[in-house]
Amino acid sequence: MITPTLGAVLVGLLFLVIEVAVWFPSIKALRANPLGYLGDLLPFVLCWGIGALTVMVVGGVVGWAGDTALWGLNTFGDGLLVFGVGASTGTAPGSEAAPLTQGGLFMTVLVLAGFIARWKKGAKGSKLRGWLSGIGMGLSAGVARYAAVPLASAVNVAGVWLTGIVA
Repeated sequence: MITPTLGAVLVGLLFLVIEVAVWFPSIKALRANPLGYLGDLLPFVLCWGIGALTVMVVGGVVGWAGDTALWGLNTFGDGLLVFGVGASTGTAPGSEAAPLTQGGLFMTVLVLAGFIARWKKGAKGSKLRGWLSGIGMGLSAGVARYAAVPLASAVNVAGVWLTGIVA
């Protein structure tokens, strides 16, 4: 299992900043129609959550894909920090353990299947930025506390419920 570095967190935040910059209409427009404009961020937010779930999986093809994507974000982000701005890098505070139970892994497979099936429809750039941002930031301590832990808890509970109903 690969742990996130400051570089991966930086790249995850970069994708978030890019998404907000591309999305931001204006203060006047937001005041006039806040729900309409905030709804435009929904694909990014959903894909962010799917990216965070992807990086929480430790085994199988999904775990390999999450680790490979995190490795790429680590490498690119660390290079950006060291060679781009002359900063140092290191392991980001956070978790390297996946908090998903068997039910959570069951639900993650279902969520990923829906994500892949819907990939061809709509804002592809926003979806990719969201997924990569979730992978880069999903295991960092500050984000995991407020987003990844509730996300993992939700899929764990949903997985226990669904497998209890179906099986």
